[in-house]
Amino acid sequence: MMPSNAMADAAWLDPHDALAAVEGAPYGMFVCDASGTFELVNAAYEQLTGYSREALIGHRTFKSLHDLTNAIPQPSRAETTAAGNIEFDGECVCLHRSRTRVPVHLAVSRIGATAHGTQRYVGIAFDLKQHAQYQARLWYVTHHDHVTRLPNQTLLSERLELAISRCTRHGDGFTLLIIELDQLRKVGNALGQPAAELALQIAAERLRGVIGPDDTIACVGGTQFVLVAQATGAQTSALVELIRARLAEWPEFTQMPVSLAASIGGVSFPEHGATAGLLMRRANVALAEAKRAGSGNSRFFCPAMEAESTRQLELETLLRGAIDNRQLHLVYQPQITLATGELALAETLLRWRHPTRGAISPAEFIPVAEKSGLIDQLGEWVIRNACREASQLLRRVRNMPRISVNVSPQQLQRQDVLGIVTRALEDNALEARYLEVEITEGVLLEHTDTALETIQALRRLGVEIAVDDFGTGYSSLAYLTRLPVDRLKIDQSFIRRMLSDPQCHAIVEAVIAMAHALKLRVTAEGVESAAHAARLTELGCDEAQGFWFSRPLGQQGLYNVLRPFDGDTSSR
Repeated sequence: MMPSNAMADAAWLDPHDALAAVEGAPYGMFVCDASGTFELVNAAYEQLTGYSREALIGHRTFKSLHDLTNAIPQPSRAETTAAGNIEFDGECVCLHRSRTRVPVHLAVSRIGATAHGTQRYVGIAFDLKQHAQYQARLWYVTHHDHVTRLPNQTLLSERLELAISRCTRHGDGFTLLIIELDQLRKVGNALGQPAAELALQIAAERLRGVIGPDDTIACVGGTQFVLVAQATGAQTSALVELIRARLAEWPEFTQMPVSLAASIGGVSFPEHGATAGLLMRRANVALAEAKRAGSGNSRFFCPAMEAESTRQLELETLLRGAIDNRQLHLVYQPQITLATGELALAETLLRWRHPTRGAISPAEFIPVAEKSGLIDQLGEWVIRNACREASQLLRRVRNMPRISVNVSPQQLQRQDVLGIVTRALEDNALEARYLEVEITEGVLLEHTDTALETIQALRRLGVEIAVDDFGTGYSSLAYLTRLPVDRLKIDQSFIRRMLSDPQCHAIVEAVIAMAHALKLRVTAEGVESAAHAARLTELGCDEAQGFWFSRPLGQQGLYNVLRPFDGDTSSR
């Protein structure tokens, strides 16, 4: 209720504005004199009582319309009329003109005296039933996801706590599942946010159809559902399979089928000392393991996962420090021209040596960098330092090979790769012809528009483009004819088996022939024997890299290899 001096504080308001504010108020309002006789009422009060303002003002008192006999006033605000004070704040009954009784909350407060010393009061009244409905709607909005109409994180937390409490009392168990739609963000990028929301709604309806009456399904995070299911053991396994089967049915809208494939992470209760937060964290750990195994997989939490998750977090923390504390360095894998033996290119590889842990393998820290988002920072560091070291080498030798750097899919999607490369070349006074960018073929299919624009700009700059690990992704001749690619690198898995597996040999031979027909050079990765090198030479492969030729070299090692050929500039 507005305090009595509030009206005085608002005296600066224009009287017309004040009257308009009262008239437009959502609750019934009136002004009366010390006897309770109405002097002013608004439209909401007319609607609440059923009487027109003409019938009320100067003719009736508010006490004639409000039954205070069984009222429940607030003791601190209620005063007896015998004391000459009609202030009131509490619940009572409004007597409607239609003779119905409406439960209301009524508040009457003194607002001061007129110039003649007459006391005036302001009253506010609202229908308790309508107020309860408003409160119910407000509760619903704040506890449910607006897209799927499922419980949100707030309501999920409450129900999860109740499930833990109930199962602890009765010795029962339940399962917590986190279900993440793997393709939803791609649907949004390709078809727009309305399509993504429709896919989410379809998934929600399908999940509603598989849960029991005592289960809770919630939508959290925009792409995730959380299911608290009264199921354990074999029942849980059957439930997971049912969920996967239902989501595997592709809905079709906007003339395009959309995948609802989901990764699922789960944890079972009871667990000693388990809280809602702990169960959610462990289910998320299991979900991360499922996603690492590929789209559509499911995993249940085990203690080994938590240990691995802790180790991954520790490694991420150490990696952040490694960038700032100069623990990273570059090595170079030579690529040899098979026909002449010339060192034609050198692939840049990132290495990490920790002061106490020693060398940490890229196979260990690169996945952590990709998951944590550090891959962008690492990728930029590699480009800048590769250009810096190449510039330093160029001042010492004249027969300088092209330096190749890898650009990740995340970098092409999130970073200004063209700007990073341009600045690195300019800062180190290095010509673009000394740089090559390696991309994977998956980049070309998943981010075609972005990748195409960036690759074309790099090519116009003078940077050459290579497709790394060719044959392991979604090989397609279509993008090779559309993109300015200079070289294909055949993945080492084919090279290592080409002499023992006729199918691998046929793939290698076909890739070389196809690339040459498109006027592209071909590099073989993972060459580790003279027999492999000889056979690749016979097939017409252009370059090769692997331990048969050289292990990765540091900057000084690469200089030592190049120095004997310093006077030979014919192949430059």
